[in-house]
Amino acid sequence: MIQREAKDWQGQRLYIAPDNPAGRNLALLMQQQGATVLGMVDNLKQGPDVCNHVSQSKPHDAVLIAPSDYQQKIAQGMQANGFIARKIWFCTGQNPLQFKPYKAASVLKKLKTLMHDLMASLLDLIPKGPVVYYAEKYADSNVLVAFAEHDKLGKNAYLVVKDAQRCFHPAQVDSPWQVRWLLQRAKVLVLDHESTDPVFNRLRTQTKVVQLWHGLPFKHLAGNKHFPHILDEAFVSSSSWFNQQIFPGMFKARHYLDFGYPRNDALLQTPADRCWFNALPLEQLQQLRSGKKLILYMPTYRDNGQNNHPIDWVKLQQFLLEHNAVFMMKTHPFLAPFDELRQQQGCDRIFHYPGRFNVYPWLADADLLITDYSSVAFDFLLCNKPVLHFIYDIERYAQVRGQFAIGKEDFIAGSTADNFDQLLEQMALDLASDRFAAKRQALQQKFSMVNLECCPVLIQYLQQLQHQS
Repeated sequence: MIQREAKDWQGQRLYIAPDNPAGRNLALLMQQQGATVLGMVDNLKQGPDVCNHVSQSKPHDAVLIAPSDYQQKIAQGMQANGFIARKIWFCTGQNPLQFKPYKAASVLKKLKTLMHDLMASLLDLIPKGPVVYYAEKYADSNVLVAFAEHDKLGKNAYLVVKDAQRCFHPAQVDSPWQVRWLLQRAKVLVLDHESTDPVFNRLRTQTKVVQLWHGLPFKHLAGNKHFPHILDEAFVSSSSWFNQQIFPGMFKARHYLDFGYPRNDALLQTPADRCWFNALPLEQLQQLRSGKKLILYMPTYRDNGQNNHPIDWVKLQQFLLEHNAVFMMKTHPFLAPFDELRQQQGCDRIFHYPGRFNVYPWLADADLLITDYSSVAFDFLLCNKPVLHFIYDIERYAQVRGQFAIGKEDFIAGSTADNFDQLLEQMALDLASDRFAAKRQALQQKFSMVNLECCPVLIQYLQQLQHQS
């Protein structure tokens, strides 16, 4: 198979797909390599530099599709919109940048797809019944916590995990045929991510979908607004202000409900009452703290691949010894696939929490949260403890992510640091005194944030939907 590197595109006229942070980052990288980027291609999104159909494009040499699990589907959509198959290339890696050509589906594969669609039409006749919580690869905290509470009731509810990477809850269903069967039978579908799975997206037009998402955003979100066939039953968040001002421009739903987030229940509960599924155990938390202050660092994911954070571990270890504290870093699930607590080499006060585990039962006991642009900063307001924003790359981050959903002054309710030395200074101040309590309270009031447990009211609502005709 023909492979290309970044240098092979020098001087050529390119479009990049899709119009998302990964695509925008690839566009920046290709410009740096000497290519001419004419704009973005996206099958659904609109914008001044975005093409949906080949008729909107300028003469070009190729369209490069950014890395993702859905390159084939994106390419098929582009081909349906008139783009030439031989000009479509997949970016297969960023370090170094490499590309391979798109191969259009064979006649046999198209026939299989047709038969699959026919079978799906027959399955649509199956009677609907249960509430199905749906996850892909790993069950994130909102879906997992809500299901765990629902499951205690012994009602007609299931957690299905497509392509499960491991067991997140002992009652989860993850065998492919059972996943398909339960999705097909669902009266109500509950999720906390957007999905491009063709089976799910077919079914979401025939059943009631409740989108829990995973947090109040500082960064802009694409949501589902670009999909003409989607109108979910409900979108749930922890803020009536966001439900009125922000989320309707991102997600389409009949109702926007301020129930709170299931994962935030842990921040309002005693340790014994928290959901400990897919979390490191309470005993390990207690042993780690053992009279010391707990600092939790939760940076968000960087689509530009710059996920190495400017931390001097040796200096940080010394700081922690001086301040009788331990430091826990929990990165994005994409970046930390290990399943156990790991100590930073040579530093007995610094640990790494497994990225694909639920950290909220531990977050509830943190004395200080350090984050950057993550929605966890809003969640942690419920704990009424200091938040420190480590925003050393905000300009570069914004260049890839695009506009922020709200102003910085409506997101940051604590100290900020632009480099590691400032981080140490601000940590020392935040551990010594609570300087921003009034600002935190003001943001909670402005956004009408929910400070009651979510699961009881959410489950009651789901059961009402389940019993509607």
